[in-house]
Amino acid sequence: MSCEGVWSVEIKGPYGWERIATAFMKGGKYLGASASHYSVGSYKEDGDTLEISISLTQFADVRTVFGTKYADKLQITYQCEIKKNKITGIGKAKGIKKHDILVRFTKLESLE
Repeated sequence: MSCEGVWSVEIKGPYGWERIATAFMKGGKYLGASASHYSVGSYKEDGDTLEISISLTQFADVRTVFGTKYADKLQITYQCEIKKNKITGIGKAKGIKKHDILVRFTKLESLE
């Protein structure tokens, strides 16, 4: 299955799954945003596995993420598995050894 499309992005927090962004993936490029951040990056598919590498910038109310209280810029890599219209995986921030984040994407629309 191709991961090209529009996706809802959620992370697992202390109170369950939280919707954090909408992402667009097409032609190896990844773009995502919410009211308080944006992400620019790329992705590589290999069968049912997916690697997403992004640069995330928070610009409004900066929130604690990956255990870092004042993270306005982060380099994040997600290692994921694709199953039908769902993608699940683990995110790691560059330079932060603890506090990996579970992520899941739900397909909202195709980009055709």
